[in-house]
Amino acid sequence: METPLDPLPDIISNLPEHVMVMILVHLPIKDAVRTCVLSRKWRYIWPTIPELVFDENNSNPCSNIDKTPRNCEFVNFIDRVLLVHKGPIHKFYLNTYLQNYSVVSSWMLFLSRNGVKDLTLSFLGESDESQYEVPSSLFSCETLCYLNLSCFILEPPPMFNGFGNLKSLRLESVTLTDEALERMIFTCTVLERLVLYELIGCFRFKIRGPCLQYFYLIGEFNNICFDDAPRLSSAVMGSYYCAVDEHVGQGETSNLNKALGCLTGLEKLGMYHHFLQILARGSIPERLPVTLDYLKSITLEMNFNDLDETSVVLCLLRSSPNLQELWLQVSGLDFTTVSVEEFWEAQHCLDCSMNQLRVVKVSGISGARPQLEVIKFLLANSPVLEILSVTPWPNIKEKLANSPVLEMLIIAPRPKVKEKRMLQELVRFPCASSKAEIEYNSEFNDED
Repeated sequence: METPLDPLPDIISNLPEHVMVMILVHLPIKDAVRTCVLSRKWRYIWPTIPELVFDENNSNPCSNIDKTPRNCEFVNFIDRVLLVHKGPIHKFYLNTYLQNYSVVSSWMLFLSRNGVKDLTLSFLGESDESQYEVPSSLFSCETLCYLNLSCFILEPPPMFNGFGNLKSLRLESVTLTDEALERMIFTCTVLERLVLYELIGCFRFKIRGPCLQYFYLIGEFNNICFDDAPRLSSAVMGSYYCAVDEHVGQGETSNLNKALGCLTGLEKLGMYHHFLQILARGSIPERLPVTLDYLKSITLEMNFNDLDETSVVLCLLRSSPNLQELWLQVSGLDFTTVSVEEFWEAQHCLDCSMNQLRVVKVSGISGARPQLEVIKFLLANSPVLEILSVTPWPNIKEKLANSPVLEMLIIAPRPKVKEKRMLQELVRFPCASSKAEIEYNSEFNDED
């Protein structure tokens, strides 16, 4: 007589509780809640997970229908989760279309009492009119280590003394004043990472961060000054426009000194859009007041035809004796109002030996004289250069031919002969390094 097989043991339910919690942390929150039906043991696990992620964009991908019913369902779901939750909530992520702002305020009050360390609040509104002021209870979250805010109005209360444990701050499309931002950064004394993207209402930045290591700033601004950031090792900055700054005139201390003159620990630097124009205001020095001994990599977007921008770049090169990588992206039109020959003759009289520079990449060149002079200067002053990578301006005719709004396009085709001449000229430039190789990455094929 056959004996019935013994039922297989419930291996999953016999896992250690902390392992079960980690499994649920990596599941979407709705799936984690559904595990309560697996067994009696699983029923009481999900209310203890320390990380809660609510992303309305993922759960409701259709954005062209009425969001009101879904908002109610979304709010009710979060309310139920928080009502039964037990223990600390270390991470809370909210990405929502919510129009009922009062519920967010109540959730923040709950989180401020449950030890939240990692907080993300993001509104998916389509205009500035959808912005709400950050709940006042946010400023009582003393355990915060990571804070990400998007599409909010940020106005710290007068009695706010900063987040004593905050290490990372990211603000995107947030409305606040210059003074509010400066005060918030200054009072977060252990801040290590600061990301500011397209802020509204901020145009002049004063950064004081004794522990700051990474800084990212992209948006519309016309001035920046680092007052105290000795540990800053990586910085990326880009301004969408270059408005006239009445506070800096010719003969005064340049914005270049104010922005980079104290960043002695900098290792990696990126500058984009019109940021070099901002740095070029005032009297551009030949060298910075300090030497950037740790700076190994520079990536920047520059107008080679603007000799003020070029002067800023040369000042950086002279102040960075240990630079190893230089990436240049061409911007601006092919014209200049100052004698290029006179400018470069003056530069050759100044010492600019880049004794550690090994890799130079230049993209977007058209063969204009200012561009070639920059490359010539780099070749002549880089004794250990290994690679000079050159990428010409792409074929605009191909990119615009299928434009739906373009009725007529007249572009003089650039013959291959011009590219060959440019390459021949590059090869003839004096080179201080016997190991240097030129890589010419042409984007034109045989059918052009």
